[in-house]
Amino acid sequence: MDLSKLFSFMHVFCNHGNFENLATFGFSIFHMRGNRIFIQDWIAHHTYQKANDIDSYYLKVANQINDNLSTLWFEEPETNDLIQTDALKTLSIYLTCYLEDVIANTGIFAAFRTIHKELYNEFLPFYKDNDLLDYYPEDINSEDVAVLAWLFFSERNPHLFIDPHGRLIQLVTDLTYAILEEHYEVAPENPKLKSEYTLDENADYFEVRNFIEKLVATNYLTAGEYNTNLNHLMQVAELGRYQHDQAQLQQMIYRVRDNHFNNYRLHLFALKSSEFVAEVVGKEHALYSSVKTLGNRIHSFFDYVKTDEQFVHVKHINTKTVFKIYKDSIREFAEPSTTLSFYMEIVPWKDAWNLSGIMTVVNPEEVNFDLPEQYEMTYRIEAMAGKDKSLKKTEKQLKDMGKLFQSEQKAAVAFMEGREVKEFASKFFQTYLQKYPGKEESALPESNLDLTADAKVTVFFNPKTGLEVFGGIEDFFPLEHNPFIEKEVEGTRADVPFARYFLNLLVEDFFPGELSKYYASLFKTEVDKQFFFPLEEPILDFFLRFYKRGSYFLGPFPLIK
Repeated sequence: MDLSKLFSFMHVFCNHGNFENLATFGFSIFHMRGNRIFIQDWIAHHTYQKANDIDSYYLKVANQINDNLSTLWFEEPETNDLIQTDALKTLSIYLTCYLEDVIANTGIFAAFRTIHKELYNEFLPFYKDNDLLDYYPEDINSEDVAVLAWLFFSERNPHLFIDPHGRLIQLVTDLTYAILEEHYEVAPENPKLKSEYTLDENADYFEVRNFIEKLVATNYLTAGEYNTNLNHLMQVAELGRYQHDQAQLQQMIYRVRDNHFNNYRLHLFALKSSEFVAEVVGKEHALYSSVKTLGNRIHSFFDYVKTDEQFVHVKHINTKTVFKIYKDSIREFAEPSTTLSFYMEIVPWKDAWNLSGIMTVVNPEEVNFDLPEQYEMTYRIEAMAGKDKSLKKTEKQLKDMGKLFQSEQKAAVAFMEGREVKEFASKFFQTYLQKYPGKEESALPESNLDLTADAKVTVFFNPKTGLEVFGGIEDFFPLEHNPFIEKEVEGTRADVPFARYFLNLLVEDFFPGELSKYYASLFKTEVDKQFFFPLEEPILDFFLRFYKRGSYFLGPFPLIK
């Protein structure tokens, strides 16, 4: 475990004290000269390259918004850093694209609203439907602009928390909406944009796949984060190593893009690209289900069964589930003459599956289902057959462990020095095995922790993954059994910055969402009193999906096999 991560500390925006902004603020990936937005800057946010008169109209709107936003200035350096020139230009284009989206009825923001309504029974985050007295979903709305402004700043500053009802968002909303309202009744519809974001109902697999990637990589709501992360992965892959072998280079580029397409989760509700695009396409579309599930890639181990005219039949080794793979999705496939096992990456397409990634022969000793990702594959494959035996077994194990931990510690957290952690974990698992004996003798989980002996450590029982160890957060928990907290003096609890501590747990990637959720529940009264607004369950879940998107759907994983 990387102790440099365990002891990291991040300051955030919060109304309980003044905190330093340590984040780097990354905005547009393109360069805009001076204080004007040019047509090539506007077109960079679209799927096509040749501008027309309609694009010129919206460029004028974007510059008017930019002129308004350029008057902003804040005394607080942390806030003022967020509104640098290039940032405001990108934001101006972003919010103008919202107007273009509504006028053309392309369904980008409507998809966001639909998903939010289905999850939380409210149109928007930060607002109750009952309070939206002058809100019309088919029109532009100032509340939409406020949500978009929060998403814009928060996506580009994932280690900061920005008050969605604070001065920054309010002023951006007021200055922008004044321009949007002026143009709403006369702004032209962009049929080219509508056409680009319309999927043919007879599209084949590759057309659907390309459509999803095109939409998510170009629309104003998702393009920024999607492309930034993809570019990062391209750099990590060090593609320059293959510049002298174009075939290998193209193969590696496709590999990186394919993995990103299938694995990346957006800040928007922790959705995969295909899931968001499906809502843009709409439930009434003939390919809605195919679009939505296209990112549900299975990567696991299979035994070869047979080949017929259309399909290659394989059987998942762990669950014995049979899969039909379209033969034409496997390049130069030759029917094996002997029994073989494969590692394959496949995606659902209509009533069967397509190869999407690697297919390679594996030896029996290479087949390993004790990896976390293979547990996830087993759960998903069983679920497709209406079964959940493995999932329920793991959930029960973790639930029983959680009850034991709670009964011993009177909380889901325990506190100790680094030298004590291994012995603590060993005793805990031994007690569990004694209290919940299995049919077979089980080995205790191995620990590879390398903790400093006198480190102040917080052990958290994560209901999804079991025991987790963190440093530097012992002060967050003013509990009776915390030896690192001085005996509480009457009235001192009110001095604890609970809201700030909650935000630290929320915005830092290496703290699991379950810890943030537990903290908000454990100190609910105190957090709600100090926070910008009461942390009701829907808005807490929205934040967890946004800030913990990579781990939101993680687990559960068994600790004892």
